[in-house]
Amino acid sequence: MGEILLVTRPKFDDATEYLSYYASLILKEADNLRIEKKDFSGKEVTSKNISKFIEKKNPKLIFVNGHGDPNSLEGDEGEIIFSVQKNVHLLKDKLLYARACNAGLIFGKEMVKNNGGCFIGYNTPFTFWIDGKYSAIPAKDTLASLFLMPSNEIVNSLIKGHSAKSSNEKSKKMMIENMKKILQMEEKNEPGAMGWLGALWNNYEGQVVHGNEEMYF
Repeated sequence: MGEILLVTRPKFDDATEYLSYYASLILKEADNLRIEKKDFSGKEVTSKNISKFIEKKNPKLIFVNGHGDPNSLEGDEGEIIFSVQKNVHLLKDKLLYARACNAGLIFGKEMVKNNGGCFIGYNTPFTFWIDGKYSAIPAKDTLASLFLMPSNEIVNSLIKGHSAKSSNEKSKKMMIENMKKILQMEEKNEPGAMGWLGALWNNYEGQVVHGNEEMYF
């Protein structure tokens, strides 16, 4: 298996635009670390493209961004790229982080069944708030960063050689620090702070690891 990072970044609505931008930060860090990578972006995120690449190059770490549900992960315009019935065999013995809603409930468990792989993802909706002033410029949205930087930390930690368990813990620690920041905002009567806190807590509680927690990239 090649030490290759595969990233999927569909971009067809506000949510996927934000996820795509934050995933691009991981790609830059991978460049800094001289890690071999493959980025499928926008219309490139199709089941055909992804499955063909995995079969040919056998990447060890896969970072999926987009929409999901308990049974599947999606690519461009909602096309299913992985599900409990589709392409899950391609993920045997791999390390996958799904920044997508609910896939930890069923899909993540199915992915690691009877093999040495590891799934990191969510049993709940993955939620983040955005500042409407910057909806077209995710890089300037400091509100969204409270949610998306902790999720980035999972892959950021993995590509630096930490285990899945450690990377999950680092991400959750960052969430706790950001929840403390939000509580300070609430004390200053920041509108919306309690909603932000609830959303980040939801991510914290819902973030799970299935399979081999000691797996690393």
